[in-house]
Amino acid sequence: MFCAEMPNKLNKLDYRLRKVIKELSNYNCEKILDVGCGDGNFSVLLKEACNAKELYGIEISKKGVESARKKGVKCYQLDIDEEDFPFENDYFDAIFAGEIIEHLYDPDHLLDEVYRVLKPEGVFILTTPNLSSIYNRISLFLGFQPFHMGVSLRYNIGHIINTDGVHGKDHIRLFTLRSLLYLVKIHNFYVEKIYGTYAELLGDSNRYISFILSFVDKMICRFPSLSHTIILVCKKRKR
Repeated sequence: MFCAEMPNKLNKLDYRLRKVIKELSNYNCEKILDVGCGDGNFSVLLKEACNAKELYGIEISKKGVESARKKGVKCYQLDIDEEDFPFENDYFDAIFAGEIIEHLYDPDHLLDEVYRVLKPEGVFILTTPNLSSIYNRISLFLGFQPFHMGVSLRYNIGHIINTDGVHGKDHIRLFTLRSLLYLVKIHNFYVEKIYGTYAELLGDSNRYISFILSFVDKMICRFPSLSHTIILVCKKRKR
């Protein structure tokens, strides 16, 4: 299973991840969980941001688990779609799930488990690509495939800008802001803050079009329903 290498310095993070770090710096946490922690580089930055004493991770990639453990992450290898989290109820002060939910066949299982292991009033930060972003609205209007939706496991085709890494060949579920809000509320989270982030995208082809779309996206990222990526800051609601 492939595990992408993440930056280990704040100044090398993209805008979305810098926003998450800034948000978590408002909290002091005993225990934090990074769901889909990859190689653990970003997990360590999360721990530092909220002054956590204990750092945990979940990752499906064996390579990622091994790398994260070397960095001090108490990392468990499991399939989020099918397996329960190996933690007690009400265990964590904060949980981060970045660009994970769109990869899952069963996002309800993820949200059920996050709710179970999060302490009452604990913070849950979720990020995911926005199906109704300005990029996708323009792409669909012009007859192209929405970004982060692939039509082939082998080829990156059908997009207005065919840039490696953004076509989402392994994405299963994509959300508009409205549908994502409905889903987290059904799972007994209440949303405290909503942020939109821009793409920082400039492809190897169609650079002129890419520049225009990126400029527009930066201008409207203050409107999360149109932004490239959605960040939700949620709290656990008592049942």
